[in-house]
Amino acid sequence: MPYRRMDDVREKLKWAKHHIGNVKASIKEFTDTQPYEVGVEQDTESGELFVHVLKADPIPPAIRLGCGDAIQTLRSTLDYLTCALVRANGKSPSSQVEFPIFEHLIENAEDRKNFDRKVKGMRDEAREQILLMKPYQGGDNTLWRLHRLNRIDKHNMLVTALGNITAINGLPPIGDRWNGNRWVGIPGIPLGIKVGDKFTPAVKVARGAGFFAEVVFDEPDIAEGYPVVLALIQFHRRVMEVCGELSWALR
Repeated sequence: MPYRRMDDVREKLKWAKHHIGNVKASIKEFTDTQPYEVGVEQDTESGELFVHVLKADPIPPAIRLGCGDAIQTLRSTLDYLTCALVRANGKSPSSQVEFPIFEHLIENAEDRKNFDRKVKGMRDEAREQILLMKPYQGGDNTLWRLHRLNRIDKHNMLVTALGNITAINGLPPIGDRWNGNRWVGIPGIPLGIKVGDKFTPAVKVARGAGFFAEVVFDEPDIAEGYPVVLALIQFHRRVMEVCGELSWALR
């Protein structure tokens, strides 16, 4: 079978999906152990109800390592795509070629020089299309967040936490609820619950209330309180979209 330029990219995407499946399985195994327990108690003086964290087990390393594997594979998929775009233009990618993702708007000569170095050998139309994707913080934040988490994972295990609690008396709605770089859960309930915490949520609770806590990323200013599974699915979806949007340049 002749080699097709998208083959490696597709295989990398499949491998990322495999890692995401492993993370889901690890989280299910962890949550099946009932790793957290909270109780609703009443202040003897004010009569106000508050939540008391009675149990909060640490996140297993398998979850944190699995997240790093999935994120690394997705970031590498973008680099595979970039090299394929260079080869499709009849050039050989240098060691500096990679999918360009920046910390801020590409706005001066030095930024543009760095961008051009990362996409050297690519068709001009493909380069301009990548620029239009706004691959930087404040532009395409999904790509930027993927990139930053991958950089962290190269040197340290990603930090995850149990919580925040995202629902009371029912499962949480699935959707994007961001306040800057922090996931917004139930008002008044802190991120990263731990044994001994006491808090009064800004929602009505009863003594028999049921709580739903998620495993989340806890990387300040990047992915703080962001549910791990939702993040990985969104990263995977965005990388697939980028590959599809640039596939014309591989023909």
